[in-house]
Amino acid sequence: MAINAHRQVPSDLRQMLTVARYEVFKHLRSRRLIAILVIEVFLLAIMLSLPALLGRPYSDDPAEFVHDVLAFTFTNILIILGATMFAGDAICSEFQSRTGYLLFPNPARRSTIYLGKFASTALIVFLIVSVWYWVAIVSGAIVTGGVSVLAIWSYALAVLFALAASSIGFLVSSILKGSTGALVLTFFLLFMILPLFDLVGTLGGVEPVPSITYQSGAIDAVFMTPYPQSYVQYANESLGLPFNIYFFYPSVTSSALVMIAYIIACNAAGLMLFKRREMIG
Repeated sequence: MAINAHRQVPSDLRQMLTVARYEVFKHLRSRRLIAILVIEVFLLAIMLSLPALLGRPYSDDPAEFVHDVLAFTFTNILIILGATMFAGDAICSEFQSRTGYLLFPNPARRSTIYLGKFASTALIVFLIVSVWYWVAIVSGAIVTGGVSVLAIWSYALAVLFALAASSIGFLVSSILKGSTGALVLTFFLLFMILPLFDLVGTLGGVEPVPSITYQSGAIDAVFMTPYPQSYVQYANESLGLPFNIYFFYPSVTSSALVMIAYIIACNAAGLMLFKRREMIG
């Protein structure tokens, strides 16, 4: 008797979730996630114990407590490290290590594979940012007896920045051939190159609105009450310098909109490049 039963191909959503699940397992095997969580715990332990070690009282304001513990510099570096480690080589590693020969022949769209990979990275960077913020927020609630809405706003902006930075990593990974080059370029784009353009624009009196690293400044500025406004220090008159000094602060609205634009634009471009890329060799 002939057997007419056919195996039904899973839906695109189910395939995407399967790709995301195995990508998370891959990251766990590489121990990158464990390493960055260990760094987080180490930094949080230091920042939480620092006032006690120095014999200083903890702040009784929930927003100030969280701001003192997190410190924008550490938050920024952790997000850039997370985006680099989990997005920088997400696409190009399939071509460099030839694992695409096993992945691509499966009955799954390349868009499904791309979105599954990005979903796994988004989940991991969300976990990294959430651990960083909520340990500080819960500690602040225990010490001060309250939770600040400013800390929640900062947390939401930090999550958006992490997703936008990861989107840049995916775009870089879709362009370059080697993992090392993609990881290095992603890190230096976010840590040095874009901040350098921010500095040049600031010195020239031009607000660097399109820059994601400039817009990430709202993560720290949102803690200030009232919210800081941009201003100019006329240093050529008051200090005799050959230039004026400009201080720009991105608004919360512009920061959120620019980061969302990066997420959409970088992933659209990255997906288009991924679809056109071929396994050679």
